[in-house]
Amino acid sequence: MGLATEVEPGRWTVSPRAEPALRELGERGDIIKAMHRALDREGLADARPIAGYVLHREKMTEPIVGRVLDKGLGGDEMGERVRLVIDGVDGRVHHLEMDPARAEDIQRGMIVAAGSGSAGPRASDRNILAIAGKEGIYRPARHLEQAVGTVERLGGDPAAYVQSHVRRLEALRRAGHVERIDADQWRVPADLPERGQSYDLARDRTTGRISVLSPTGLEQQIGHDGATWLDRELASRQRTVVADEGFGREVTVALARRRWWLADNGYATDLGNGRIRASKDLVQRLEARDVERAGRTLAAERGREWRHAIPGSHVAGQLVGSTQLSSGRFAMIDDGLGFSLVPWRPALDERIGRVILGHRLARRRRELVVRAKSRAGALTS
Repeated sequence: MGLATEVEPGRWTVSPRAEPALRELGERGDIIKAMHRALDREGLADARPIAGYVLHREKMTEPIVGRVLDKGLGGDEMGERVRLVIDGVDGRVHHLEMDPARAEDIQRGMIVAAGSGSAGPRASDRNILAIAGKEGIYRPARHLEQAVGTVERLGGDPAAYVQSHVRRLEALRRAGHVERIDADQWRVPADLPERGQSYDLARDRTTGRISVLSPTGLEQQIGHDGATWLDRELASRQRTVVADEGFGREVTVALARRRWWLADNGYATDLGNGRIRASKDLVQRLEARDVERAGRTLAAERGREWRHAIPGSHVAGQLVGSTQLSSGRFAMIDDGLGFSLVPWRPALDERIGRVILGHRLARRRRELVVRAKSRAGALTS
């Protein structure tokens, strides 16, 4: 290992790197044992060779998609890190550690994506570029003038709204993407949305971003009468690349079985040779059935009338929590008489218990624009 040298017979010098190197070697052995135990519990120990074990520690250098096999304390054993063992679609088994808060909702059996970053450019980055115009200079004062009417109609604070954009610019400035000229002038590049997305992707890989693709396993998705991760994969033009081994092979088989199920149940037409034809709104139709079924059940439990939130319609009421469906995570809105479900946004995490008002955007964007009001009546953007 190059950690000790025999300077003469019977006399050795030990490298100062010996202790940390041996400690790391011991930790690696403990991690491999933990991965093997997780695989053994699932009956997969013999099917996943140790050569396919990947240890990411705290940083992920590549996106990971797969099934969660194990969740527990990280190597520090002090609860400061959480470990996840993921059976990847790339045919490998991944071990990674992250902040417990980021993995709070992650459970064994879920299909997740780790280190894959956000789906697209941030709306705030697009807003900043629009205000900057052709000259490429963003002025918060100008943004405030334009935002006052719209934000106030939604019950929000225009100044706080603009300040959130300034905070975003500060983060991008530290990364070298924008330049602050003075308190009311920022020089921004024409490709700011793309730069912002790259910045988010890089940060997510190093801070351990993880998201739930499906709360259920492949077997439950195959015959589920609602939108699933398998359906989104079938409908996607950029499918997740899967290996012909390990969990990747299981996904390939599940996709084929889901195709047959869709054809057998009238959601698609069987063209033969494993091919089907489905309408472009297949996922939306399946999701609508899922949301309708779950929403009516949840509304009845709360003694409320079920109200379907139509894209483009206004939504108002108390954010009482969220529910995880096969179609994704949804916010539960209770206005005292009716009950609605709308697609979840990360910004809602800190607003549970508050009254929110806003409007449901088109399904294509999968988000809800909201303004939140605390019980005391103070408005926050």
